[in-house]
Amino acid sequence: MRHAQFAAVLFASLALAACSGDEPAAPTDAQITAATDAATEAAEAPAALPPLPTGDFRITSVNLGKAVDEEGQVGEPLTTFAPGDKIHAAVIAVGSSDGLTLSARWLAADGTEVAKAGQSLSPETPTVITFSINQPEPWPVGAYQVEIAINDRVVETRTFEVR
Repeated sequence: MRHAQFAAVLFASLALAACSGDEPAAPTDAQITAATDAATEAAEAPAALPPLPTGDFRITSVNLGKAVDEEGQVGEPLTTFAPGDKIHAAVIAVGSSDGLTLSARWLAADGTEVAKAGQSLSPETPTVITFSINQPEPWPVGAYQVEIAINDRVVETRTFEVR
């Protein structure tokens, strides 16, 4: 992408020189440096973050565990799991919102997405949302993480290990 931006700036500089009626001059080192710097800054600019919901909704905790109670809460929070475990993430939130999407994205240590799930909400009272993953084959041993997002904006991350 930087090369395309650099080429566009260079082409525009040459086109302006050609429009002046003079012979096009080769770009100076300063022009090349300025074009390269501008392309680098544009390529490194952060993408706009998705909007947060209206209201005062916020996550107060995220707990991982092997089991949840009847309210969806993790009774015994854990950070280490066995290869055959079902893993739950209980997200506890307070506040209200006219509408939002809460999601969990489960990732392996190398960044590979293991699973993703989302739920649309319009909370008015304290809420517990539980996301769970399991698979028929044992989990490979290693480090993992779960990202909790509101409207696709990651607001909480929890790491855990399978051994």
